[in-house]
Amino acid sequence: MYQDYIITALSLLVIALIIGGLTIRKYNIPYLYYLGSILIIALFLTDPTLVGNTFVKLLYPWFVPVFFMVGPGLYGSFCTIEERRNRWHIIHYLPVLIGYSILLIHLAFFNDHFYATVSSAHQLDFSTTDIFWPFSDRWILLAYPFHLLLYILWSVYKLTASNAKKLLLVLPVVHGLYLIPVFDIIHNFLTGNVLIFPNAQLVSYLMVGLVLIIFWDVVNIRPTVQKQNEAEALAYAEKKRIERELALVQEPPKEVYPRAEKIPNPEMVLYLNGLLEGKEAFLFNTHSKKAEFIRHSPFNQTDWEQFFSTTATNFGFFKKYLRIHRAIRLMEEGYLEKQSIEQLAKTIGYSSRAPFYMAFEQIIGQPLYEYRATIQDSMGQFSN
Repeated sequence: MYQDYIITALSLLVIALIIGGLTIRKYNIPYLYYLGSILIIALFLTDPTLVGNTFVKLLYPWFVPVFFMVGPGLYGSFCTIEERRNRWHIIHYLPVLIGYSILLIHLAFFNDHFYATVSSAHQLDFSTTDIFWPFSDRWILLAYPFHLLLYILWSVYKLTASNAKKLLLVLPVVHGLYLIPVFDIIHNFLTGNVLIFPNAQLVSYLMVGLVLIIFWDVVNIRPTVQKQNEAEALAYAEKKRIERELALVQEPPKEVYPRAEKIPNPEMVLYLNGLLEGKEAFLFNTHSKKAEFIRHSPFNQTDWEQFFSTTATNFGFFKKYLRIHRAIRLMEEGYLEKQSIEQLAKTIGYSSRAPFYMAFEQIIGQPLYEYRATIQDSMGQFSN
């Protein structure tokens, strides 16, 4: 009966992780950290006669730092996408990074001691193991519930401060209450004795409540929150797109157009950049006359007259400039590896190579062959 219970509890956690992976996906990666770490801890702390002993002998100590992902994973699952993508959010995972750094340093420079202390742990003797020096392994494992408690309190505070739905509070609050039996289980695993509850099996039976809450959360609560996360992710992506476009307007690349920073209508800068990148139809090929071009563009006569006045250019220069810089973009993308100069000239609206060569030297200030030789030399130096 007891073994059936353990297998059922572990199976529920595995199913919860699979469901979380299918429904949460990229919109809430910290929640997957939480589920995965919970499963690893459950395997580690299971009765040694079932799974725990085998798990320790195979993988100790490499999974121990993962314990300290449970708290950040839970807290991070309640953060916004923008908060999670902030570079400083990594500070929550420093214990994990520090733990693996200690393991690698210990293995590289204190190899004999590393294997000696691992051998003791494989015999479930944690009285002298200190692979995470300067802390003993016992201290590290007993500190885990307190580390998690800090993040649970932080999560509850964040949820209440943001007026989140009461159902979202169930998981952190219940997990916080279950830290008492968790501490007792860890103490029993390390010493063979329980502190609070009568026996180890009773504590393990109590933990089924937490397993069911986690399973309930991933099946019923998170799918609802997921829809909000998807909308939030789309809004975040749109915000970043707008920021990139504003940056292009405020600090336009020189090749977009001379004095582009002075153009009063920012949408025109984006339109010109689209022409150069091939995102917009290159109208010069079919509408090379000024009136035709303006009529088929997204902007009216007044917009274009203001554009030419501000940039101190005319339509002839405008057409030539964009053609040549579109050709340069195409060459950078490898156009001439498969096509000829003649075809490139026709692609940007010239009838033959001769006017293309002449326009290129007028706009760039050097013949096309010299420009290509310069580019090839620089690429050769880069590859060397």
